[in-house]
Amino acid sequence: MTKSKALTTFTLLLLLVSALFVSGCTEELSAEEIAEQMQEKEASIQDYSYTMHMTSHFGEQTQKSEVRILQKKPDRMKTVTMEPEEEAGAIVVSDGEIMWTYDPKTNTVMKMEMPDTPVLGEMDYAGIIGEFLNETDVSLLGMEEIDGRSTYLLEANPKEDGEGIQLVDGMKLWVDKETWMPLRYEMYDSDGGLMIELEIRDLEVNTGIQDSEFVFEVPEGATVKTVDLDSFELPEEMTLEEAKESAGFEILVPEYLPEGYAFNHSMVFNNSWIAPEGQACETVSLTYENEEEDTIYLSETVYEAEAPEAPIMNSAEDVSINGRDGKYLTLGDMKILSWEIGNIDLSLSASLEKDELLKIAESIRENA
Repeated sequence: MTKSKALTTFTLLLLLVSALFVSGCTEELSAEEIAEQMQEKEASIQDYSYTMHMTSHFGEQTQKSEVRILQKKPDRMKTVTMEPEEEAGAIVVSDGEIMWTYDPKTNTVMKMEMPDTPVLGEMDYAGIIGEFLNETDVSLLGMEEIDGRSTYLLEANPKEDGEGIQLVDGMKLWVDKETWMPLRYEMYDSDGGLMIELEIRDLEVNTGIQDSEFVFEVPEGATVKTVDLDSFELPEEMTLEEAKESAGFEILVPEYLPEGYAFNHSMVFNNSWIAPEGQACETVSLTYENEEEDTIYLSETVYEAEAPEAPIMNSAEDVSINGRDGKYLTLGDMKILSWEIGNIDLSLSASLEKDELLKIAESIRENA
């Protein structure tokens, strides 16, 4: 299972759990049966609201967030950030035709007309669920009460023959018996350490949320930027030579790679079409693979102004890379190394050992 699949697998557990118990039993269902029952149960929910509390643990550092979420079919949604304090007041709201994103720190608004077709294409739920069942063992641990509601307690673990990078080694999930929505989940690393706690509080379903909740008024004095999502295209995979011609800066490449690894593809992405003024950046990603499909990712970013902080790296280990300050972090099987060369921010990630990752990083040098 690749890095992206590992993320998708556990994220989509939130979509899967309702189907596992919609029939009132724990017998195994086919992917097609699960997809059909998911659609049937989901069709009975017209609107819902809740407050999401999330606590993330990275080393000795703990980060907390609190977001109020409202959703109404077919396409209305609203999120309001309440914590952390520096992000409080951030709003994302959509009436199905226009999506507004408000950043109170910069008093800027992004207005996006929603495209007729999803930017990322249609999702194949049956295929996703089938992949989930093939790669994950799900079991029922018992019943517990969460926020006054009766829930099923589930446990999900990657199968022993899983391949590739495992960001998460296990998950516990509490599913509401009445609404079949997840009310709490916990994610653990390979050492059994708690990585993420997420709890849904004040859940209300089918209360008749008014359309007025999804109307956005631009704050006084705010700068409004209009974004055309119809013109958005996903970055294409390209050769290194093509990336060098496309990028607005000189790409750095490693002179050393572990045995068996070779260049696979690169991608170039510029976010100036959507970023607020002064926050644009261009990123080039280089992907290397071996025959077992183990992957090394190298990301290089140049910011228009100052690079934003990455709170997740605050608890990372300090390292030195050719005399430059760097950060080293472990997330499950994934190891992440970040540092700067000139005006380029680099991030190297793989499931390799620390010494091997440092050896690759030290072979990446500023072009003469």
